[in-house]
Amino acid sequence: KWDGTPEDEMRHDVTDELAAYKLATLPFPGVFGVFYETDRPTKNALEKKWIETTREKTGGASDLEILQKTFDRMK
Repeated sequence: KWDGTPEDEMRHDVTDELAAYKLATLPFPGVFGVFYETDRPTKNALEKKWIETTREKTGGASDLEILQKTFDRMK
């Protein structure tokens, strides 16, 4: 995250999306590092929440039970 040192063209607040795009569009050779950082849930955290919500809706059924119910509906 931003370390409190003074900003300049190459050192910017990583939560500033516009500054990140300015750095990303610099001509060759460009710059390296973190351009933009935002706090949001990871893919794994979102999947875990989705699975937990689904388990609550199905009454805690196992994977096999859910799969079997799905196949039964297809008959």
